[in-house]
Amino acid sequence: MAEQLWSLQPLKRPEVPRATDGWALNPVDQFIARKLVNTGITPGKKAAPSALLRRVSFDVTGLPPSPNDVAAFCEAEDAVYGQLVDRLLASPHFGERWATHWLDIARFAESYGFEMDQPRPDAWRYRDFVIRAFNEDMPYDEFVRLQLAGDHLKRTNPDAWVATGFLVAGVENLIQTRKEFERDRYDKVDDMVSTVGTALLGLTIGCSRCHDHKYDPLSQRDYYHLAAAFGSTVSRVKEFERGNTRFKSFVATEAADGKIPMVVVTEPSSKNLPSVPARIHFLDRGDVKKKREAVSVRYPNVLIRNGAKPSRWSQGSSGQPEVPGRVALARWITDHQDGAGHLLARVIVNRVWHHYFGRGIVATPSDFGTRGDPPTHPELLDWLAGELIQNGWRLKPIHKLILTSATYRQGFQNAATDSRVVGYEELDPDNLLLWRRDPKRLDASAIRDNLLAVSGWLDSTPYGPGSLDQNHPRRSVYLTVKRSRLIPFLQSFDAPNALQGIGQRQVTITSLQGLTMLNSPFVDRAVQRLAKRLAGLDSAGDTRYVRDGFLIALGRLPSGVEERAALEFLSSGQAAARRDFCQMLVCLNEFIHIE
Repeated sequence: MAEQLWSLQPLKRPEVPRATDGWALNPVDQFIARKLVNTGITPGKKAAPSALLRRVSFDVTGLPPSPNDVAAFCEAEDAVYGQLVDRLLASPHFGERWATHWLDIARFAESYGFEMDQPRPDAWRYRDFVIRAFNEDMPYDEFVRLQLAGDHLKRTNPDAWVATGFLVAGVENLIQTRKEFERDRYDKVDDMVSTVGTALLGLTIGCSRCHDHKYDPLSQRDYYHLAAAFGSTVSRVKEFERGNTRFKSFVATEAADGKIPMVVVTEPSSKNLPSVPARIHFLDRGDVKKKREAVSVRYPNVLIRNGAKPSRWSQGSSGQPEVPGRVALARWITDHQDGAGHLLARVIVNRVWHHYFGRGIVATPSDFGTRGDPPTHPELLDWLAGELIQNGWRLKPIHKLILTSATYRQGFQNAATDSRVVGYEELDPDNLLLWRRDPKRLDASAIRDNLLAVSGWLDSTPYGPGSLDQNHPRRSVYLTVKRSRLIPFLQSFDAPNALQGIGQRQVTITSLQGLTMLNSPFVDRAVQRLAKRLAGLDSAGDTRYVRDGFLIALGRLPSGVEERAALEFLSSGQAAARRDFCQMLVCLNEFIHIE
């Protein structure tokens, strides 16, 4: 039965298996090793130092290692690896990298979408909130609560209000008609419910808007009870004060006077515009013309533990009335004992695992329902979720556990280099048991940031308004996301369109990507700057130029064959040859792939 779905069961704290082969370095490895041993597979050898350094640098910060880092790491890898991980996790670039992943989930953009796609000039502050939260290792349960109800929980804290940008980051129709106004209002609430479901709980709750979920134990009534939490939630630009500074931000708040006003750019005057009551009705077949009774905030029975009553999360303090619906929702969703916190923890640690390995323990990171993939290592997933909660919901210790594991540090192996692998590929063709490291292409943001970094063009200024100019030298996370005017370079490499939250970016290999690297004016500028950077180094002749080029662009020295071919290419002594050599470096598969 669907109620017995693994993801809906109480979180257990499994015992860490005993490792006997000496390969395991921490509990993560011990769970992985047990399945490998039972299958008769031996884990792979450790990755080459240069490959491991490049991998961990891009995974944690989204930027390549410096030549000095490569030299120091290759000399004393084992002695300094733990320190390297600590340094990368403490880097301000960590928050920029991991905010990119979260903003995908939150369908973050700085425009409303639809035909006119009006700008949200102050929406970027939500992006900065996410970056700071990850850099400061804000407890994940607090991170979630602020995004759902920061305006209620910390009314005098501007940052808490900014966090609610999560709820209203989706598309919103500003050219609606009076006839369609109420329908559009329910669509906006649906966007909030669906995003909270997939982003935080890994459940496709939005599928229950018109009928009971066809596969998961989520009823249509469950959907409308959750939607009731957002019955009076609206978006607005609010002005704040911090010290002597005044600023604005695009945030969520509650509608005044219990009514949702119609706001459209085609009718800027507020006179005679309709409004609807700030409450949610149960709709037959999801049709706004078939309203039934108004509903109150409740939660799916399958996500309530120990016989807890819904009033547990809605009770105010002594003598006070019930808390607002979003506050109650925030309490329930982060309650790991009686509420949905066990699922919340499972989903986020799986997302972290997904970004480090290219595949989550659950391969469908935003769908933990019956249509999603089951976990390959369910006990490891539960152990990591329990570890997160035990550590006060802080994510950086989970990052470090994964990064310092032998599983993460494995290298790629195939049948051409090791005859044993032929049998392994038959036993586990998709590498679900993690007996080797699979190659992984960088995502669009990291490819663009890589070009900026190796060319010496990168502007590391943090925070603040972004730009729509793809030639701007700041990191990709700071480029303005306008839904009708997406950045062409990023789109070539599968950047999302921000219309809905996604937990897993598509990865394609197309001819357009190769042509972009050859012909894009942005790439051409980066290549010219890389050539100048190499020319400005204290290089003695072409040999040094070639070695520095490989070290900066690929994080390693060239092989003998590569060096001889490059020197022959540069033998003409022409500046154009050096520029073309740099173009060749950034056009190599190795430049945009790890391993």
